[in-house]
Amino acid sequence: MDSEPDEPVWKDVYEEAASAHLQTYFGGFRGLTKAFPCLRDDYPWGDHRPVVVDSRIPAKNNTEYHGLETLAGQYHAAAMYAEASHHWLMAAWCRQIDKTTHGFNDAGHDLALSFCLKNQMFNEALEAWSKAAAQGPVPEPEAFGLSAKNADGIEERGAVALQAAFETTRRRAPE
Repeated sequence: MDSEPDEPVWKDVYEEAASAHLQTYFGGFRGLTKAFPCLRDDYPWGDHRPVVVDSRIPAKNNTEYHGLETLAGQYHAAAMYAEASHHWLMAAWCRQIDKTTHGFNDAGHDLALSFCLKNQMFNEALEAWSKAAAQGPVPEPEAFGLSAKNADGIEERGAVALQAAFETTRRRAPE
């Protein structure tokens, strides 16, 4: 009888690797927040609040981990599994920080954090498989508690974003 794998949970030992990846890819949290800003000058909520010193309103205070998850999908679509794994781990860390700092103890937040860790482990397994010259069966998302449909969706959205970036770059290239 097959049993569902336990939901992975954040472990403090993950923090060192996540921090190192954050430094490598973004130069730290400041670089991450510049890559995925959450304040928008063009959002109209501040129009009716003239006494507020800074009328920019956080449109989403979780843009960092959603941005990291998007990048992870792009790396996955490009078969850059180590980089995808790193980005899923950073996203999980950002979610854990929000959970601790803001008291996000709801089941939905816990499931999202677990989802990031499952994808991190899945991509780590894919990286190991690819380094072993693709010997043996390809790791399946279900072995990590992920649905094939969801994994395919992440890969598809990543591929679409990569194609859009390619097209944008190609249009801007000098002839």
